[in-house]
Amino acid sequence: MTFKDIVRKDVTDTFMNQNEFGDKHNVDGEDMTIIIDNNEMLEREKRYKALEEGIYTKQVLFYVSATVFGRLPSIGRILKLDGRSYKVTDAIREDGIYSISLEAVKS
Repeated sequence: MTFKDIVRKDVTDTFMNQNEFGDKHNVDGEDMTIIIDNNEMLEREKRYKALEEGIYTKQVLFYVSATVFGRLPSIGRILKLDGRSYKVTDAIREDGIYSISLEAVKS
């Protein structure tokens, strides 16, 4: 077994395991195990930023197994997470896991 094989196995057995890091969420109508990372998003930028008085953007960053999610979403695509619509602002493939950043305008 190579190191890459071990990493692929860890994606499902450890990182996306609901008993370890992952939680069930509904993504575009499908229930799947993902990891929402609010701390990393805060590091990238503030969760809410004012566009103008009374209007803010809410940002969410989550990780999902590439094999579970399917094709990497394109920037600008509308994606539903737990019934709320967001725009994909960033999507990166990281060794079998997608890092997907979302944004929604709130008032």
